[in-house]
Amino acid sequence: MGRNIANKIIAFNRELHYAGELPEGFQVLNPFLENQETMSVMEAFYHKYYNDTHQRRFIIGINPGRHGAGVTGIPFTDTKRLENICGITMHSAHTHEV
Repeated sequence: MGRNIANKIIAFNRELHYAGELPEGFQVLNPFLENQETMSVMEAFYHKYYNDTHQRRFIIGINPGRHGAGVTGIPFTDTKRLENICGITMHSAHTHEV
């Protein structure tokens, strides 16, 4: 696996883990642990759009809601746009952010 941008992002996402304490009533949302297909579609997305070594600015969402990045693993992307715009289908979930 080369160290292009896609592979760096994928490697980072594979290693995401939080072991610290959280206030009562809070929990960590890690879509990559909750659904194996999330990891697969995230990898497909980054291999499709970031599979190079060009210098870029990377925008990371701060709010991975349960209809977007919390399901797809891709910032600002719900399953509807993932399929309709990116051509990547997610079979285990169907979401649409308003």
